[in-house]
Amino acid sequence: MLHVDWKRKRWIPKRLARDEVPPLGTREILCNWVRDEDLAAPMIEMKRYAKLLTLLPDKVVENLERSRLAQDGRIPMLKAGLGYEELLSSVIVDGTAVGTSAAEAKLAPALLIPANYMQPGGIPGRHLRVTARGRGTTLTTAATMILRHRIAATDVITGTALCASGAMAADATAQTATQWQWDADMVVRSVGSAGTVFAQGKANLAWHVKNTGALEALAFAGSAGSATPAAVTWDMTAAQFFQFTGIWSLATAYSMQTHIYALEALN
Repeated sequence: MLHVDWKRKRWIPKRLARDEVPPLGTREILCNWVRDEDLAAPMIEMKRYAKLLTLLPDKVVENLERSRLAQDGRIPMLKAGLGYEELLSSVIVDGTAVGTSAAEAKLAPALLIPANYMQPGGIPGRHLRVTARGRGTTLTTAATMILRHRIAATDVITGTALCASGAMAADATAQTATQWQWDADMVVRSVGSAGTVFAQGKANLAWHVKNTGALEALAFAGSAGSATPAAVTWDMTAAQFFQFTGIWSLATAYSMQTHIYALEALN
């Protein structure tokens, strides 16, 4: 199959056309999708773009062209920052263990999310995702554990609960350094000082007793705990501390510790 060599204005085999594509890691600007206000469309290097199209399957070419030609909706979303993924927070050392207390405590350092970050361009749609992993040790007294995400104007654990599990009971058989994991997603549904976020998540604790449907349900999380999930208010015009916490029901020598924690913005 032949493809056009735009630089030399001649037809060449597809194999040779591939050889002209810059290698991975080369700084080659194909398109500036964030346009200036006075431009009618994104600034595209058409020669490189046309060369790229000759190497791609028809369906991919069709989607790229639709994206290039569509003007309504696409540019505002991209300019608002809803077109990329970034890691907001991560840990590289073990977190402080939560235990020997019935007080709620942080399982990972809090992150101050700046004002208006959750409403880029003044539009909803920002999506946060949390992934956490760690280990825990329990006794034979069947204490329960609740995991939560909160936001607060100051870094104190008294703020709004965005997502919370039920009270997950530990097995009567003591566990030593067994593993746990946590996953949660939060999506902005409306913006402003009374903006709303809808959140759901799930915990998986190696020591959690879940031999009935009701006990299994406690591992699921929402703004109202393991009950029916609902949207919760977030003042997006002000900076907020984003927290990940845990609380035991007994002040005994239980322990829960974070090894891996990642907070991402998926758009």
